[in-house]
Amino acid sequence: MTTRTHTILRMKESRERSLSVKQTVSWLTASPMFLTSDGSVLIEMEGLEYELNAKDSMLIRSGINVIIQSLSSEQVVIHTVIFDQFTLANDAQNELVYKVNYDDLPDNGEIVKGSATLFSYIKQMKRSQSIQEQVKWLEDIMRIFQRQSKPYTEKVHYSIEMILQYMAEHYEQKLTRKDLAHKMGFHESYFSTFFKQSMGQSVTDYIAQIRIDEAKKRLLQTDDQIQMIARQVGYTDSLYFSRIFKQKTGRSPSQFRNNRRPERIAAFQFAGSLVALGIRPVCIDRETFLHSDILKDQLPGSLVIDEHTPDDIFKSLQLDLIIIPNYYYSKPALIKRLERIAPVLVLPYGGGHAVQEVLFTGRLLGREKEADDWVRRFEYLSQKARDDLSSFREKGETVAIYEMRGHDKVYIWSYQARGSFYLYETLGLKPPKAIQEEVLRPNQHTVIPLERLREYEADHMFFIAGVQHGWYEQMDKRLEESDVLRQLSAVKNGTFYPLKLEEFRFDEGERALLLINRFVSKLTQKTYPTIVHM
Repeated sequence: MTTRTHTILRMKESRERSLSVKQTVSWLTASPMFLTSDGSVLIEMEGLEYELNAKDSMLIRSGINVIIQSLSSEQVVIHTVIFDQFTLANDAQNELVYKVNYDDLPDNGEIVKGSATLFSYIKQMKRSQSIQEQVKWLEDIMRIFQRQSKPYTEKVHYSIEMILQYMAEHYEQKLTRKDLAHKMGFHESYFSTFFKQSMGQSVTDYIAQIRIDEAKKRLLQTDDQIQMIARQVGYTDSLYFSRIFKQKTGRSPSQFRNNRRPERIAAFQFAGSLVALGIRPVCIDRETFLHSDILKDQLPGSLVIDEHTPDDIFKSLQLDLIIIPNYYYSKPALIKRLERIAPVLVLPYGGGHAVQEVLFTGRLLGREKEADDWVRRFEYLSQKARDDLSSFREKGETVAIYEMRGHDKVYIWSYQARGSFYLYETLGLKPPKAIQEEVLRPNQHTVIPLERLREYEADHMFFIAGVQHGWYEQMDKRLEESDVLRQLSAVKNGTFYPLKLEEFRFDEGERALLLINRFVSKLTQKTYPTIVHM
């Protein structure tokens, strides 16, 4: 950063925190800070999670609740430098007046990956340094951030994602730790350590887990003999398969197969698909409950549970089946605990069309007829929705769905979340060109700072914000205070539609129909220009 006479940086405090293995700490930032660490940590703030490795550095703005957890098997040291930035507010004849101003700081949560220089600067800044030296170092740190930092994309670590995808596609083949390490470009010893840190279990145990879970699906959907199913999932010895199956589940394959039409189901996710099949879950997990406002009328009496619900409460429910999503594979201790309570079925989560998921789940749970009936209902109501929007589509107006997180981040969703598939594909609505080319065509959501929103604006804008974090209630205030939002054509024309994340986070099964209905009702209502008080 070139030193500017109208901007002054001043260090307020430097701190060093030591975290023991898996320890978690939290604090509220009063001023902006630069943060770095000598090991892996997970940072949660404003509803987002960021994973930092050794010598990664992050900028965190003021007024942010920060939760940080060690991911390392050894002690981790966190180094922070808290600072203020002042800009020239008044240049009178005989005095210069400066005020605190953070407007042109890098975006909250921006990261510089693996910079030894930045790590060294932040680690070594001390109050004992002269003011001049502190200013120089702060300017150097800021210069590096402005040149090298990138917005965090919330992606799973690319290497572990590749590994899990490869295992999911080749689980029936002979998979060895050595071969997997070689395919992914890892040293065998490091690969084992990396995998266990990422997934909470060894490579061997993980392979056995996904094979057993695939066998469960075949046991429920087919009448194939146990020996055939064993071979299909990668076991040449059916007796060994049965032994591993019982070791993992507490039941033999035949005992598990006897549970082909479960009635009393606990749902960690997938509530919308169960409702589509006419099943009211006996209990649903807290995360699903908090984001099921749109389904609450169809979930009367369902007990809210979580990972910490005592075993005796689970057992008192006399469950026939517990359904969990495949991202729970990183929680092997929880899966083992749930298997002691009732049979567990692991289903793939995310990225699928509601029709395929309902049909698949219906086959697993012995509800093929109910699934077929729901699919016919979905097709009928989808066609009716398209008919209701026929005149709207003829106008050629663009439509898009966004999500506001924190103070200055906007998510633009691809086909895989927030009902986007049903908005663009099922209803056949037209997105803006930038969203079509940069988000939908590669089918990968993007995160932009609020200041760039006009590059992606649509004639009709569905704008999601969370009630839980207070963002939805602040929307009117945001519209008044933000120049970017006030200048949107959709805001001026009354075609800007705030929506609650608690209704739109999930879009599986019956939820998809409810979201489609919400889209249609908003787009066909009479519009009035929005009055924004300046």
